Amino acid sequence: MQKFQRHIGRAWSALAIGFAALMLAPGGAALAQDSVGARTAAALPDRGEFFLGLFNDGERDGFMRLGWIKRDDGVILYDRTMMPSTEVYETLAFNLAPDLQFETIHLEFHRGTSYMNLDLEFANGRATGNRVILRLEDVEIQPVDEAIPEGTLPRPVAFIMPLTMGEEEGTQESFHWYGPLGNAFADVTITAYPGGRIRTPAGRFDTVRYEIRGGTPDNDVYVTRGEDRRVVRIDVIGQDMQFLAVPQAETGGE
Repeated sequence: MQKFQRHIGRAWSALAIGFAALMLAPGGAALAQDSVGARTAAALPDRGEFFLGLFNDGERDGFMRLGWIKRDDGVILYDRTMMPSTEVYETLAFNLAPDLQFETIHLEFHRGTSYMNLDLEFANGRATGNRVILRLEDVEIQPVDEAIPEGTLPRPVAFIMPLTMGEEEGTQESFHWYGPLGNAFADVTITAYPGGRIRTPAGRFDTVRYEIRGGTPDNDVYVTRGEDRRVVRIDVIGQDMQFLAVPQAETGGE
C-alpha cells in the first residue's frame, strides 16, 4: 500500500479523478435542487469530454481523459489517466444521482507490478466496499466503511465545474470533496480570474483561469471564453506538471 500512497498526489492531479453523497435533510428537496452539485449537473450538456496531454518538466508523459454522460436517472462520470514515466494507469467510473449524489464507484489503479481495485456503494451517509491490492507475492483486502459528510462532492467535479461557472472575475463556488484513491477529504474554493491568451499544442486560446484552492495539490484550470467552452490547460501547483490541449487527431476514443 505504501507504494501506492507515494504516488497518490500525482495520480490525482489528473483526475479528476473520488465521490461522496449529497445527503438530503428532511424536507430538503428545494435545497437539493439548488445545491452546488445540482446546479453543476443541470448546467452541463448531456455529454462531454476533454482529453489533455500530460506534460512533466515540459516533456509529454501521458494523458488525461475526463468526461460525463447524463442519463434520465443520473450521471456517469469517468476518468482515464496514464503516466508512463511512473508506470501509472488509473481508470475511474462513477454512477451518480441527477444532483451528483453518489451511487457507486469503481476504481482501478495500476503501478508497476501492483494493482489496486476499489468498489464502493453509498447509502445512508456511508461508503462501504473493499479495497483490493494485488501484488506479485500476495493479495490484501481492506474493508471500507467510511462516513461521508453531508454536501460532499466527487473531486473530479472540480475540474468540470469551471465549464458551468461565470467568466466574470471573482465568480466563486465552494464545496467539500472526497478523493477515493487516497481516501482524502478537503474544503475547496474555485475562483475565476482572467487567464489571458495561452499557448498549447492545440493552438492559442483566450481563457478564464479558475483557481482551485484547498486541496492537495491545488490546481489552476484554464477554460476558453464564449460559446462551446473547453478546458484547455490544467496546472498542478507546486509541481512542474501541466495538462494541455492537444490536436484533435490525438484525442482518439475507445
